Amino acid sequence: MGVDNLAGTSSNVQLHINGLDGIRACAFLMVLVGHSGISWVPNGFGVTVFFFLSGYLITTLLRREWIRTGTISVSRFYIRRVFRILPPLYCGLIFATVLALTGITHSDVHWKAIAAIQLFMTNYSEAWLKVNVPLGLSVLWSLAVEEHFYLAFPLVYRSMLRANIGKNRQVMFLCALCILVLAWRTILMAVYHVFWNRVYTGTDTRLDSILFGSILAIAANPVIDRLDGVTRRRYFISALIGVLVLLASIAVRGEMFRQTARYTIQGTALVPVFLYVIRYAGSAITRVLDARILTHIGDLSYSLYLVHYTVMFVVKTWIGTNPYLVLTLTFALSYILAVIMRRGVEMPANRMRNRILRRFAPKIVLQP
Repeated sequence: MGVDNLAGTSSNVQLHINGLDGIRACAFLMVLVGHSGISWVPNGFGVTVFFFLSGYLITTLLRREWIRTGTISVSRFYIRRVFRILPPLYCGLIFATVLALTGITHSDVHWKAIAAIQLFMTNYSEAWLKVNVPLGLSVLWSLAVEEHFYLAFPLVYRSMLRANIGKNRQVMFLCALCILVLAWRTILMAVYHVFWNRVYTGTDTRLDSILFGSILAIAANPVIDRLDGVTRRRYFISALIGVLVLLASIAVRGEMFRQTARYTIQGTALVPVFLYVIRYAGSAITRVLDARILTHIGDLSYSLYLVHYTVMFVVKTWIGTNPYLVLTLTFALSYILAVIMRRGVEMPANRMRNRILRRFAPKIVLQP
């Protein structure tokens, strides 16, 4: 959830990719509607889309930096992530904690859980610490998964590039990791019979949802690579098949399938969908995704995600539980909070980040 548009290259030039803000908005809205109690909307799929998007954007950023500078500055990468992720996160954490301590959300506050949030271990806090995070912050499990990816992937990817490992082998390696994650999920469900939430929220069981985005960014990236060998009609047909496969994967309700093969199938099916949206910026689909209201929600989606669940518990506790009432009030109140966070926290943090990055800008060395 913590990924913005591509920024922080050697020249600090923003790279806007048409359609992706709209996809981010749709993913958040699926999460919001599903959490509101409208059960036919797959909020879990919204998180899967967020994961794929994170993998694609981060890997594209790293590829561009390698091409422009001949290296990948992991320190600059971490600076970008720290200033993007931590300021809004602490706002959401303080907001939920204060509401819990004052009794507004009727939630206990365990300081071990608060520490786990700050260490990005929310997805393992219940299993390891035997404590629950305050109401409204359980959604931070997905941020923990992304942060674990951010911590390791730049180092792994830079190592592959420095070792002159070609694109095909990079893709094969990441695909092998995805297969291993699928196998591990299957073992946990079929052999150890773990509770479904263990698989749904674990980094070790959901990492492939991010890696599928990375695979697209390396194998056939419309932002970087020339993709002239396939006609637009075939891209469209592939994307349509991807959508149909996604719908089928959502329709199947068996728990074993949902916590094992579903994530692999969805990650694979998202590849042609993203490929078409990114490659054909002038298509009707991408133009819809670039509608102002969707791009605006997409721009605010990180802050919206951080606060919406806390707000939702307040609405359900003190106002009512009708799903449509909860949805409307939660979105309205979360939007107000997100705008305040955007202007008062995120924008100043971004300016500070850019000042720091400009001081340590690397030389530009064009790669062949």
